[in-house]
Amino acid sequence: MAQTLPIETQGTDFNAYAVSKDQVATFDGQPRRDTPLTRTIEAAAFLSDHSIHESTFTVPATPTFEACASAFARGTLISTVMGPIAVEDLIPGDLVETHRGPEPVVWKGSTSYLPNFASDTTSLSYLLRLPGDGIDQSDLLLGPAARLVVRQDRFADLLNCEAVLAPASDYVDGDRILQITPPGAVQLYHFALRRHGIIRANGHELESYHPGRVSASEIGSSVRSMMLSMFKHLKDLEGFGDLAFPRTTRDVIETLRVA
Repeated sequence: MAQTLPIETQGTDFNAYAVSKDQVATFDGQPRRDTPLTRTIEAAAFLSDHSIHESTFTVPATPTFEACASAFARGTLISTVMGPIAVEDLIPGDLVETHRGPEPVVWKGSTSYLPNFASDTTSLSYLLRLPGDGIDQSDLLLGPAARLVVRQDRFADLLNCEAVLAPASDYVDGDRILQITPPGAVQLYHFALRRHGIIRANGHELESYHPGRVSASEIGSSVRSMMLSMFKHLKDLEGFGDLAFPRTTRDVIETLRVA
């Protein structure tokens, strides 16, 4: 019998991070602000008339917004119909190879990892390094928004699917997959396809961007409204469609048992 996996939600209302002025708290010895710090996200969207709309957004430095633009470090090679292309060189309209065939890039976002960024709301306090998949592939440097494709034969019977998606950070082992804190700035990227898909980055299978649960009850109406303004190619956030495979965590995967 198929089992249902708990699906991760990235959404958090940034208003929940506010600290009243009469509360005293510190982060790395610095006074905590009463509102979240912000990040700049540069975005490019592929519109219905095949034009590209470029814009820059200042958003709260929280996982919901950072996930839009923090999966792949500059230099990551993405498999496309034209061959491997560095993620920073992808442009909306390019056809990326996926598990379902070529899909066009419809949106790309970019932001920076910055060392010693004094905010306890940010997800960008570390990066991940793992070896490329194949002797001709260089190491892969990922942000915390990256999810790996996990394939196991038992998923067909347990979950009625061939794979699941789990955070790459769940697989840090101190040997093959390392958590690192670069001393300098690193430019990070993520991109969305017409349909959520499995792509190859330096030979590894990972997912394209999808916001996950985006209802107002899940992420808050103010966050949802701000997110919608970022994705100029969509009329509403439901336009991201279904996930290619279920999202879950390594802990849940390891508890699955065949009935």
